Amino acid sequence: MSAAPRLADRAQRRADARQLLSLARPTLPPLAASFVFRVLTQLCGLGLLGVAAWGVAGGVGGSPDAPSTGRVVALLVALAVGKGVTRYLEQLTGHTVAFRALAILRVFFFERLEPQAPAAIEGRRSGDLLARVTRDVDRVEVFFAHTLVPAVTAVVTPLLVAVGIALWAHPVLALVAGAAWLVAGAVVPRWRAVRSAALARDLRAGRGDLAQHVSDTVQGAREILAFDAAARRLRELDARGDATGRAVRGAAAAGGARSAASSVLVPVTLLALTWAGAGLVADGATSWTALVVTLAVVLGAFPAVLAVEGLSSDLDQAFASARRVLEVADAAPATADPPAPRSLPGEGPFGVTFEGVTFTYPGSATPALADADLTIPAEATTALVGASGAGKSTVTSLLLRAWDPGAGTVRLGGVDVRDLTLAELRRSVAVVPQRPYLFNDTLEANLRLARPDATRAELDAACARAHLTDVVAGLPDGYATRIGEQGARLSGGQRQRVAIARAFLQDAPVIVLDEATSQLDATTQGLVQAAVTELARGRTVIQVAHRLETVRDAEQIVVLDQGRVVERGTHAELAAAGGAYARLLDRERDVAP
Repeated sequence: MSAAPRLADRAQRRADARQLLSLARPTLPPLAASFVFRVLTQLCGLGLLGVAAWGVAGGVGGSPDAPSTGRVVALLVALAVGKGVTRYLEQLTGHTVAFRALAILRVFFFERLEPQAPAAIEGRRSGDLLARVTRDVDRVEVFFAHTLVPAVTAVVTPLLVAVGIALWAHPVLALVAGAAWLVAGAVVPRWRAVRSAALARDLRAGRGDLAQHVSDTVQGAREILAFDAAARRLRELDARGDATGRAVRGAAAAGGARSAASSVLVPVTLLALTWAGAGLVADGATSWTALVVTLAVVLGAFPAVLAVEGLSSDLDQAFASARRVLEVADAAPATADPPAPRSLPGEGPFGVTFEGVTFTYPGSATPALADADLTIPAEATTALVGASGAGKSTVTSLLLRAWDPGAGTVRLGGVDVRDLTLAELRRSVAVVPQRPYLFNDTLEANLRLARPDATRAELDAACARAHLTDVVAGLPDGYATRIGEQGARLSGGQRQRVAIARAFLQDAPVIVLDEATSQLDATTQGLVQAAVTELARGRTVIQVAHRLETVRDAEQIVVLDQGRVVERGTHAELAAAGGAYARLLDRERDVAP
């Protein structure tokens, strides 16, 4: 990597570290406590080695100035108890940091992701997104709980030990030990560090790609089996696994080389200390006991310093994961609340107007809507029809502010929707999508998504109006029945009726029906259509339709073609006009069985 990208990478790491520390500020007090207890634990451990060496080298009880056996034993017991207590407190505070950091990071990720939906997350791979919020967040937690404290103690503990050696034994011995620790803690970890950081990024991206492939394979299992594509999918999985494996092996090789270099430093340092110390003892500058204690303490301090090498690879992984998390979290939402929001004029009903609206989806060169003028009167049903890609769903997306138009204005009740808070806007518009999403939870929880405080009587009424009562009665645990992932225990028509029941519960003044009866059989469609007609009384209804038979009774039908409004009127008027709507009718008759 050349100098410029390397500097950019370091600057990015510093920025990410600052953001993470700011984000996890509530964990800093227990983090500081964990640091203090870790230093005390290490010092107690070094004290055990030093006292034991002191007792042996001084010949316990063998000379008048030698430490007594009782004194040595008492010190060892006190240090052992102290180490046990501080070690427990270090673990307690460290795990407190870990779990708080995980909670903070996951809440932060969701709070940043939620305002971006649905627009800003379209095109993102769900499996990779899941890997970011689970594995990558777990890896970032390592930065707080298992990297910062060990890294700082790897500096502080050897520094304190070096000062102690300089004062108690001799400054030369402290300099020799300090030089060795500097090489082990600062020079060796930087060896092949750029390569390790690149491999860490490749590894995190590869695991996200692998998670996406597995997710796609599981969700598309039926299609894979139907087209006999299992072998091909397995080969693709192997290729992704091999790519991830190469990154793992590369990172392991770099880490292994650094570990080997660090391990060689330990005996080399002890030899250097012994050589230097022997000369000092011969000159009377220090004692044999002081030299032996120094050797024991330096040997005991090395693990704290050598931990930096292991932390180096952990830190590479943590920063690579942090970048993947922050890439998503820091993305600007497609829409946001206005600085000075307005309110809707009353409780409705509200009309909807599009005034010269033009909108092009990101990455597309063709406008989805082009200078569209559209008036949707209050307390009436307006149907949007047209070929696929004509702009029907874009109208509802702009009304709900999944996106904002590039030009023009969308108004609800005479108020520009950009002047409303997203919460008020979305409370005022209920959507019954063509493919409703149902959570792997109880039927009741799925219904209460629309209105968490609904009473049981209100749930019953909504289900009755959506002709869902018999379905509830037929479930083993009624409302408490878990309906499976995406409502797997319900039929397509039943899932559609759950979505309609949600709209009844929300009781919004504006209703958007996106081909709401597309998955119902003829009998159920008639029942639900009657319920929808009842729901429409006193409300504004926007009905996105592909089957023209479902919109014959609409007060207004708007025909869209390539993002433009080309016709509007009633079914009878448009059928008689012989224009775009009449052609759509003819085409539908031609393909009808």
